Amino acid sequence: MQPMSFKFDAEAAKKAGAGMGISENGAYEGVITSAIYTFGKDGSQSQGLEISFDSHGAKANYLRINFLGRDGEPTFGMGLISALLWSAGIKEAAPIQIQGPDGPEWHNQALEGKPAGLVLQKTLYTKNDGGEGYKMEIRQVFKCGTRKTYAEHAESSPPEAVDKLVALLKDRDERDPNAAATGQRTTSGQPPANPYAQQANQTQTSRLQQAAANRQNNVPQQQVPDFDDDIPF
Repeated sequence: MQPMSFKFDAEAAKKAGAGMGISENGAYEGVITSAIYTFGKDGSQSQGLEISFDSHGAKANYLRINFLGRDGEPTFGMGLISALLWSAGIKEAAPIQIQGPDGPEWHNQALEGKPAGLVLQKTLYTKNDGGEGYKMEIRQVFKCGTRKTYAEHAESSPPEAVDKLVALLKDRDERDPNAAATGQRTTSGQPPANPYAQQANQTQTSRLQQAAANRQNNVPQQQVPDFDDDIPF
């Protein structure tokens, strides 16, 4: 077999590494590429930080750390945030509002571009359309290079926690066991018929048949009220 020669392709070079995503449990060292705040809805005071992460070309997006609960009180996620600050080598990180593609966004730019070690776990879930998807979630933070957690760093103990955690990690399964049957009923073939439309058609047909019968029997036709199709859902 003859080995091939190469010629520079600018478009191919632009796509190098694109589309590679982190999809397996494990410990990853990399860089935080974005850190965007998320906020609760419908009166919830919850807040979170949604992180995008690049580990030598392999990417993980939508890594969410919820640090305030619905009542506005700190959750266990606040510990992960503090560990991120330590891993990134910064003591404070204030939010800054910038213009995003869909409007204003609150970013924590002090974390963006900073190194971080993350233990990620894969969680399987059911999409709104009944299909299956997965997301990666942060389970631990460690220092790049040393592989130590902050607790190990503070206690001057050897780096063991990360390897022990990774050895125990398995995919979390949060899929809906009834989703397959439900999805099949609602997505296969034609969409389900509107029962109100069927009832309306039957009502109109029966009135037409009644009118025809009245004409045949020379019975004066009663005035039929207009059909009201404004049925509230």
